[in-house]
Amino acid sequence: MNQVDTKRIVEMQGIRRHYGDGVSQVKALDDVDLSIQAGEFVAIVGASGSGKSTLLQILGCLDRADSGQYLLAGKNVLSLPEKELARVRNEVLGFVFQSFHLLGDRNALDNVRLPLEYRRGKVETSLAEQMLERVQLSDRVKHFPSQLSGGERQRVAIARALVKQPQLLLCDEPTGNLDSRNGQQILDLLSGLREEYQTTLVLVTHDTEVADRADRVMTLKDGRWSKESSR
Repeated sequence: MNQVDTKRIVEMQGIRRHYGDGVSQVKALDDVDLSIQAGEFVAIVGASGSGKSTLLQILGCLDRADSGQYLLAGKNVLSLPEKELARVRNEVLGFVFQSFHLLGDRNALDNVRLPLEYRRGKVETSLAEQMLERVQLSDRVKHFPSQLSGGERQRVAIARALVKQPQLLLCDEPTGNLDSRNGQQILDLLSGLREEYQTTLVLVTHDTEVADRADRVMTLKDGRWSKESSR
């Protein structure tokens, strides 16, 4: 693996996200700071309701913090209008979800091509084909999601996320719907691709064995950091 750039891709300070008012208010995130260096693999763990999904939503520019600062690749994304945020999501970020989120009426190749269709200029089909080959699905390009196993569907989702060559890949319980064998294969694939493409990886999980694969593990409890460990 080449030497990792020490530039910070994520810099969060004082992030707060609250829901409701008065006595019923829920502090999903309460004054959270987070720094992530380019090329780093960070796992965020915590019990249900700890705030980890909310944090991932804000990291992915799918939700906005109520207050605080969030610099993504040096850009203050909390101040951007929605149109600019959509561009950031398409050009800087990649997403892999527990439930795959593939379009059932599109085959594997078309699902992987989808993010490129929102970019300006000609869509290069060859990029999607190359990425499906990289995740060992070159013989499944014309298969629809219903014709694929859970592990294969997650591979398509990974190919779709990485075809954009994102600077930051966000994974929300990527092995949650898979058996242990397929789960390990997906983790091996993510780890290998992250090193190959020098992509920063943030993975949210409740599984400590999954988290142990990361360079750094951070634990959320009641909207605040409770522990951090590195290997």
